[in-house]
Amino acid sequence: MEKLKMRIYGTVQGVNLRSMVKVKALDLGLTGYVKNNDDDGSVSLEAEEDKEKLEQFIDWLKNLHGSCRVDRIEESWEEATNEHDDFIVKY
Repeated sequence: MEKLKMRIYGTVQGVNLRSMVKVKALDLGLTGYVKNNDDDGSVSLEAEEDKEKLEQFIDWLKNLHGSCRVDRIEESWEEATNEHDDFIVKY
């Protein structure tokens, strides 16, 4: 198991991204969270699962269409800590 931390930049707030991320994360069986960052308009997330599913999640994010526009993604990988029971939207 791996932990993926991401910061997503672009038109990512006010476009339903957090809800879409949650649905996709649950579909892939990921645990973790997604939240808006008020300081710079980005979105952060943390997700845990096997690397293959996390890479599928990254590919999905990079190919989003609609009112959401992802300009840049910063990602880092760590060993999973299994601290999350579900995938949630943090407010």
